[in-house]
Amino acid sequence: MSDLKFTILSSCYNKNKYLREWFGSIIKQTYRPIEIVIANDCSDDGSYETLLQLEKEAKNYDIEFKLVNNSKKLYCGSSYSNLVKYATGSFYGVVDSDDMLVPDAVQYIVDLYRQYPQVSWIYTQFTTCDRHMQPIQKGISRHPPEGMSILDLGEKRKHSYSHWRTFSNKINNPSELFCQNLKCAVDKYMGYKLEELGTGLFVDRVCYLYRQGVKRSVAASEKTK
Repeated sequence: MSDLKFTILSSCYNKNKYLREWFGSIIKQTYRPIEIVIANDCSDDGSYETLLQLEKEAKNYDIEFKLVNNSKKLYCGSSYSNLVKYATGSFYGVVDSDDMLVPDAVQYIVDLYRQYPQVSWIYTQFTTCDRHMQPIQKGISRHPPEGMSILDLGEKRKHSYSHWRTFSNKINNPSELFCQNLKCAVDKYMGYKLEELGTGLFVDRVCYLYRQGVKRSVAASEKTK
């Protein structure tokens, strides 16, 4: 199963100062084959030019790089939904363009999918970091208590599945995992859909480094629908 490709999905809006670190964490992955499918969502800070350069460099690390330049701003939901049609992997993981992975994250996830063939999506734990990627604390990603769903926790305004969010090609129509025109809470919506579409797994192991304190493209208080 070493030929099973892992697709990293990402969307970039004005994250030029973080793209090198994001890319660096991907090329350090111990697993191959990997493809990156990323959208430039109408950035105006030089992100597009940097992504073009990274597209060239990716070949040196045996990584496929597909850059989609959005003709109009789609925000996260529609941008990710559009990206899926360019992806060719057996497994998928969302890595925001200002965040990073630990070096063996992809290998660890692929091994879990091999070990549990009935599983179609996996969530891991994350570490919250400052803007300079210095660790602050362990994340708050967790599975719902027995007898409850992620939607139940959402109604109680309690956080559940978060980074790192991954899924396999057992999920039919993966573009539906990302709600069109959704500007925030994209990961929450994705969690709700995955829970409906297949058997999942939560592991309390850090695979993802979340950069806190970065200016987002929408306000935290903005309604999701």
